[in-house]
Amino acid sequence: MKILIIGSEGFIGKHVVDYYLKKKLLVFGVDLKEVPHCDYNYKKILPQTLIYESLFSDIKPDVCLFASGSASIPLSIQDPVSDLEANFLQVARILNMIRLFSPETKFINISSAAVYGNPNNLPISENSGINPLSPYGWHKYYSELICKEYTSLYTIKTCSVRPFSVYGSGQNKLLFWDIYQKTLKNKNIELFGSGNETRDFIYIDDFVAAIDIIINKAPLQAETYNIGSGTETSITAVATLFAKVLNFNGTIHFNNIRKAGDPLKWLADINLIKQLGFEKSIDLHSGLKLYAQWLKENE
Repeated sequence: MKILIIGSEGFIGKHVVDYYLKKKLLVFGVDLKEVPHCDYNYKKILPQTLIYESLFSDIKPDVCLFASGSASIPLSIQDPVSDLEANFLQVARILNMIRLFSPETKFINISSAAVYGNPNNLPISENSGINPLSPYGWHKYYSELICKEYTSLYTIKTCSVRPFSVYGSGQNKLLFWDIYQKTLKNKNIELFGSGNETRDFIYIDDFVAAIDIIINKAPLQAETYNIGSGTETSITAVATLFAKVLNFNGTIHFNNIRKAGDPLKWLADINLIKQLGFEKSIDLHSGLKLYAQWLKENE
């Protein structure tokens, strides 16, 4: 099987590359980096000189995973047009190239749980209301709709996955990265929010395993899948746990400032992905220990 990963040098993309290299698949990837993190069929591309036509006409991949785009809610608020380009128009262009040059390709679109905004009820199912709090969330939802268009009108096999809070080795941003960096410099650290906000954390290895199950078992009729752990954890609880894992003996203070676009409480209903055979294998404590080990080894 040939798999093409758009955004193969990002946090998720790297893990997908490594996973399928171990399975001895033919792995192709494109990204903005000059040099890839390991040896595979990699090509650097620039957003303004997209080469999707040659990619799909030459490779004709069995699977294409979209792990690219912008993942910054604050940047999407500051520059919504650039975010639209990265998270929606890029997906539209890829789907059109699949239609023209490789119509048998399965297309897996990494969307986001940000499409839900602040849900009325927990857990959040795939049928919950769509109410994004940011341009990022809206544009991810648009990317799901364009997948539905190409499946409905051109019979392209697609689906969209809605990751909740994915974390793990290789991640150099977001909550745990921020906590770690602050513990290196301060005995008393400050975090945004009240600490009562909740998230559904899933370790990157489990996330990639879910992607593999979808590729092999899902009907790919433009359906959507939540990918999370199915466990709700408060930010206070997880920050305290991570501080313990890091052997941090200082204090953690929440400033009660809520960032624009951030939801209050999240918990994924993962029944659909479980019906395909998914079971998480790494609990939060074990995942944080693995992440802490990677952080310390890569200071």
